[in-house]
Amino acid sequence: MQKKRNNGWLWMVVLGCCLTLISCGELLSSIVEGDMNYALNNPQQQISHPSQKAVDKESEQLRKKGICPSCRGMGKTPDGRYTCSSCNGTGKYTPTNNNE
Repeated sequence: MQKKRNNGWLWMVVLGCCLTLISCGELLSSIVEGDMNYALNNPQQQISHPSQKAVDKESEQLRKKGICPSCRGMGKTPDGRYTCSSCNGTGKYTPTNNNE
């Protein structure tokens, strides 16, 4: 009789631990879901894109240095697969190029 009583308490403790873990999991899930909803609904941290004025200023500086502003002197597209059509792959700027 004594063994059955101890065995019953053991199952009660195990069941209590399982219920505690399940409730903690639900709590963590709701916290994560709340944080994700907050991030999606509050786009305050957007990626800033340079203004057209800044892009034009950078292009002019590259031209003054003799660097093609289209490919930034690489002579190819950023993925390296195609030759820059503005400088014909040289990476150099010349006033006769049809650059930006």
